[in-house]
Amino acid sequence: MWNRLSLRARITVLTMLALFITMAALTYLFNLGVLRTFQVPLRAILDDIEISPRYDMMPIDIDFDFEFKFPTRITDITDVEVFDIFYMNPDAHDEFRTYSIIIIVAFMIAGVFVAYIISVQSLKPVKVLAEKIEETDANNLTSFIEPPQSKDELARLANSFNNMLGKLNRSFEQQKLFSQNAAHELKTPLTAILTNIEVLQMDERPSQEEYKEVIDTIKANTEHLIKFVDGLLLINAVADEADWQSFNGRAVFEKIVKELVTEAEKKKLCVEIVGDCRIRGDEVLLTRAFQNLVHNAVRYNVEGGMVKIILSEESISIEDSGVGIPEDALKNIFEPLFCVDKARSKKLGGHGLGLAITKSILEKSHVKINITSKLDAGTKILLELAKI
Repeated sequence: MWNRLSLRARITVLTMLALFITMAALTYLFNLGVLRTFQVPLRAILDDIEISPRYDMMPIDIDFDFEFKFPTRITDITDVEVFDIFYMNPDAHDEFRTYSIIIIVAFMIAGVFVAYIISVQSLKPVKVLAEKIEETDANNLTSFIEPPQSKDELARLANSFNNMLGKLNRSFEQQKLFSQNAAHELKTPLTAILTNIEVLQMDERPSQEEYKEVIDTIKANTEHLIKFVDGLLLINAVADEADWQSFNGRAVFEKIVKELVTEAEKKKLCVEIVGDCRIRGDEVLLTRAFQNLVHNAVRYNVEGGMVKIILSEESISIEDSGVGIPEDALKNIFEPLFCVDKARSKKLGGHGLGLAITKSILEKSHVKINITSKLDAGTKILLELAKI
């Protein structure tokens, strides 16, 4: 029931309860104070005072040496002129209590009304914000909300919502770009396959060499498609921590370097491995990630350059003297199908999924990656390993 109430109603109810508790406490204390005040002893001069004493209101230890006649005049008493009496008018206390209750009810009604007005005015920006949020969809993610001039929680909420819209917009743009690039990557080899088949069909009597040429083209493009699809699957691969094991890092990198030795020798590269470490995770997936990083260091290196791999228990560093990466491209290099130089990547056989796959695997393996690079000066990759 409480959760079904609006925020305005909840504020009003809580304010009413706070007023009720406060006013009730004050009324109780006032009544208690008045009761004690009316019961204090009063010193009275008994000249020309007509009294009708109430024995229940007098102290027990008062001893009168005379008899009262009701009504009587104090002047009839000759041997007592002054004594202490306790007096309280019961009607006055009852009237005070009644007035107190009336006042507390009046103040509560006024307080609830004021609280309602304040809540309406205070929550008006929230209502406006909610209406704008309801109007937001995938087609107007750039329609940011004007934050209030104040520096309160509402301004922070509006700014947070605008930041979320910005992130969603960037995500949608990246997804759109990915879809376009993926469609292109899939369409190109399929078009090549279809074109070769159509050319072969146009020849009524194709030779054996023509058949072989078409088959080789279909095979090459099919392999490219398989690699591309495998890459897409690896981006979403799940690293099950229950299957993780601890393995030797140097052995993995020595195996990777051995596989790339032919390409490294063509460029006359100096590849060096320093140190050793133990790594915990899925060895197959992490080997694929490390392979992509070392392969890039070799592929995009310069003639006679170097690749240095430094291993330690805390981190892995891969440094090269290659062509480097422009500063404005560093923030996008982990995006699927992003290529710094598409022409060069196509020439070298890349399809733009390597670093996206690498980052996905490393994140799921709790390994942080940081890349620093300078154009025409080389790139350094630092991997912070999770503690075993």
